[in-house]
Amino acid sequence: MTDPHALPMASAPHAEAVPYRPEADSFDFRRAGRIVRLAMAGHRRLIVAVTALTLALVTLYILVWPPVYSASVTLSAVPDDDRQRESFYDSWAVFRRNALKDERVLLTSGPVLKQVISDLDLRYEDVYHPPLRYLTYLWTQSWPGQAWRATKDFLRPRQPSRYVPTQEEVDRARTLDDFRTGVAMIPVADSNIGLLTVRGPSPRVAEIADKVAATYIAQRRRRFADEAHQAYAALQAETERAHRDLRALEQRMERYYTQNDMLLMFEKDKIEVGQLLQQQQGVDDKRVAIAETQRELSVVAGQLAREGSTIVASRLVQDNPVAAALRQERAKLVAARDSMLLRYRPDSPDVRDMNDQIAAIEKQLAAEPQQGVQQTNIARNSGHDALRARKAALEAKLAADKAGLVALSAEVEARRQQIDRIPQKMKDSHDLSRAHDILEKTYLALQDKLMTAAVTAATAQSAPSAIQVVEGASLPDKPDAPRTKLLLVAAIVVGIGSGIASAVVLDLLQNRANRFRLTQPDSPFPLLAIVEQDRAHARRLFEQ
Repeated sequence: MTDPHALPMASAPHAEAVPYRPEADSFDFRRAGRIVRLAMAGHRRLIVAVTALTLALVTLYILVWPPVYSASVTLSAVPDDDRQRESFYDSWAVFRRNALKDERVLLTSGPVLKQVISDLDLRYEDVYHPPLRYLTYLWTQSWPGQAWRATKDFLRPRQPSRYVPTQEEVDRARTLDDFRTGVAMIPVADSNIGLLTVRGPSPRVAEIADKVAATYIAQRRRRFADEAHQAYAALQAETERAHRDLRALEQRMERYYTQNDMLLMFEKDKIEVGQLLQQQQGVDDKRVAIAETQRELSVVAGQLAREGSTIVASRLVQDNPVAAALRQERAKLVAARDSMLLRYRPDSPDVRDMNDQIAAIEKQLAAEPQQGVQQTNIARNSGHDALRARKAALEAKLAADKAGLVALSAEVEARRQQIDRIPQKMKDSHDLSRAHDILEKTYLALQDKLMTAAVTAATAQSAPSAIQVVEGASLPDKPDAPRTKLLLVAAIVVGIGSGIASAVVLDLLQNRANRFRLTQPDSPFPLLAIVEQDRAHARRLFEQ
């Protein structure tokens, strides 16, 4: 059995969806030539019409479009790495220049072109016009364009504003923009030479090119001169201000040195420091003397306190009669107690009474002095008087030393305050000196720059320019464009080619029956015979 899901054999024949046509793999030039030939034969009038239209458009362009003349001015620039010139003018500092790439931009800048337009009174008809811009200009100047503009202004009127340009400003801007497109600076390769090329609708381009170069060089020189004058004015103001500040600082320093007695720069302060040290030594000596005096005074005061002011010169001393009587009474009681002990025991009441009496008498006896002064002679103590005199002398010396110490301490404190101000005075003096040095250096630097600026301002107009005209523009003898003969030949060739292409396309779109299509294998109709065209027979038929 055969599997219904089995794949078919590779050798089984299959019919192609699109039949293979070997002639489709190559381009048949003969067939293409026949198609073009039949199209040309069937659409001769179309080819002639397209060629005529193309020729008419080119002729209209030649008649309407302004011609284009060009003129070039040869300029030479000083190279950026001209070491010899740089070293020669380095100390002058009066010659300025821009980089070459900047010079190319500035040469065709707006201020230069505006000045040329103003000096030569150029109008829109005197400058070069790019094709699209000139076409737009023709549209704005034509009746349809003006009608369209009037209609737009009527339907959407513009609000009055200072930002809406006037027609004169629009014309000037259009002239400047088109003029800028016609001016170009073309550098010559591997050199410092450039060609300033100006294009325009008339041979006046030579005059315009020379004027552009001269105007740029003049503006460049004037710009550097103005810069030098502005630098001089600014430096002069700064120099005067620096001079005023320097004079004010010098007057301030003079007042400060006068007020602080610093005419000899701290010589007096050195003397003050020496005197302070001497006075400080005097204060220390005073304090030592006061301490010695106080110690001696305390010793004298102690001796004086112990020494009386008077002394006993003589004294008469006798026995105390009361003490003698008490001693006799005690002796009697002792004798009585001794005799009583012979009869009684020691602890008997009588013996105890006797002992108590003896004890009471002994107590009285102990309280009574043994001797008594009967007569005393008092005299003044000379030692006490000497101590009082010494104490008074020491007190006077101590008071004098303390008063001297107070006065000397006040002087030391006042001098110390002056000495303590020396570091601040030194700092202030240093700050003033440093500020004076800075202002003096600034003033001298500004003076040097001011001198350079003065020389620059004086020589800026006569300094050799880094851009020089090597060769002026020559008057062109014929326009560069349009090239009439070349354009007419090109118009004919393009017109014929466009006409043939249009005829082929139209013939293919119309799909008319002809001998070529009927002879092809894929023709939808069978070809039975080909009848040659007999123009004479046809003419005779129409004449009859």
